Formats: sequence, structure tokens, C-alpha cells
Amino acid sequence: MKFKEQLSFVGYFLVTGVLATITMDMTALTMVKSGIIHLGDFQIVPSLLGRWVGYFPAGIFFHSTILETQPLAHERLIGILSHNLIGVTLTTLVVYPHVLIWRQKIAPGTAVLFGICTCLFPYFVMFPAMGFGVMGLKLAHASLLLSFSAFNHAAFGAGIFVWSNLLFKPFSSWSGVALCRPAIVE
Repeated sequence: MKFKEQLSFVGYFLVTGVLATITMDMTALTMVKSGIIHLGDFQIVPSLLGRWVGYFPAGIFFHSTILETQPLAHERLIGILSHNLIGVTLTTLVVYPHVLIWRQKIAPGTAVLFGICTCLFPYFVMFPAMGFGVMGLKLAHASLLLSFSAFNHAAFGAGIFVWSNLLFKPFSSWSGVALCRPAIVE
């Protein structure tokens, strides 16, 4: 595989993942700013995610509540970068087999369902580790947070569908990737 092809391969997944993540973020921002949803004082904002991830190098993965944990320098930047890296990784996990193995565009239902399934990460890993309990149930407004998160993750899936299909091209020139295709035995 030539360097230009490798760069195009990586760029496709990087751009698709970042744009899908931005779609999710813009949906959340629109819902909060328009008053469609009121989460009170609690929202998973970049600084909270950055604070959580920023403590990983010190071996601290769980907090009694992330809101009371000492803020870190550059936690907002850490949060934004982490959020986008997670988005790119998750996007690649679902789009890779469609584009590079099956050589087809992802279907809208598949993308949205995948997006909703990505709620498992905040519900069962991030919220408990931040001290909010499984599915954020320690919070007074847990049901709002759960539905808000599910809607945002559905928007992430919709973003995966839209952006991966807008940027899609058959990558038949990527000969090195063709090895990933299952062999047809006659």
C-alpha cells in the first residue's frame, strides 16, 4: 500500500469519526441551549471527561464524585481530545467492516443502533467511575440524563451514517487492505 493510499485510508476514518462526534455534540448543545432538556448543574462537559481521563496516569480511575475531585490543568482540552478519540475509535469499529471488508455503505439502521449501543460505555463505565452510579442512578435527574444520553448517542450513529456515506468511495485501490476480505472458495 502506497503512503498516499495509507493516508487516505486513515483520513477517511479520522474525518468520519470527528464529524460524527461533532454531530453528537451539536445535537446535545442544541437540546440544552434551546431548553428542550434541563439537566440542572450536572452535565458531562469536556472538563469533567478531561478531569476523569487526566487522573488515569496517576492510577486513579474511580472518584467518589468527579465534581469534588481537584480540577486539572488543561482538563477541557484533555476532555475534547479524549471525546474525539473515542468517537473516531467507535466509528472505525463499525465502519471498517462495511467499507473495507464488505465494500458497502453502512445502513442507517445499523449506524443508529450502533450509536445507541455506545451508551453502554457511559452508563456502565464512565458514570460509575465518576461517582454517579450505574446509569447515573445516584443523580436526582438520572432519567433525564439517560434519555438525553441515548438521544445524543443516536445522533452519533446518525452522524456515522451521514458522514461515512458522504465520504465513501470504493477503496479498491487499497490493495493491502484487500487481504481483509474473506476468500471466496469455489
